[in-house]
Amino acid sequence: MSGSDQGFVHLRVRSAYSLLEGAIKPGDLGGLAVAAGMPALGLADRANLFGALEISQSLKDKGVQPLIGCALPVTGIGEGGAERWSRAPTVVLIAKSEAGWLNLMALSSRAYTASSLETEPAVDWADIAARNEGLILLSGGPDGPVNPLFVAGREGEAEAALARMQAVFGDRFYVELQRHGLPDEMAAEPGLVAFAYQHDAPLVATNDVYFSTAAMHSPHDALLCIAAVEK
Repeated sequence: MSGSDQGFVHLRVRSAYSLLEGAIKPGDLGGLAVAAGMPALGLADRANLFGALEISQSLKDKGVQPLIGCALPVTGIGEGGAERWSRAPTVVLIAKSEAGWLNLMALSSRAYTASSLETEPAVDWADIAARNEGLILLSGGPDGPVNPLFVAGREGEAEAALARMQAVFGDRFYVELQRHGLPDEMAAEPGLVAFAYQHDAPLVATNDVYFSTAAMHSPHDALLCIAAVEK
């Protein structure tokens, strides 16, 4: 996990509470953020808020502002829903107020109690739209509901999904860009940027953070192998 002297802040950190996915110990995040020169850090574990309290305390103890969010699997946004992906696509929701925190908790709970998927917790887009107050929405990046549509040449569907997000969240909606040199990222980027400029939607650069240093790549790969066996 790295930062820069320009105050870059990660918004998509997956802790070990992203089970069989993240490999960062919650108690280490405060020190890692300080070492990277980050004044704040965004937590976005997949489908849960299990680490919110512990990680908030770890960050505050180091003088780092916690930004509590969730990479929430979603259905019903983009034609075909989740069937096009092996796992449900995710959008990132970040609480910006007490009302947002309460809505984020409600959505996370609903993912576990009312999911239509058999594979993992998820919420329907209609539920997110109904509980959008106090929340910031990021469009989802490569594992979201929009990028694969652009990659597949389905620009109209992708733009329609983005428009639905913006219609609900207004200026609390951000179009995500990730640049790791991957073909799918490069294929989706022109459509994402064009939508943002045409519809006055802000762009945000993000990166999914699953482990803390390059030396952790091999252990994290082993973790993913275990996850694959578990499935």
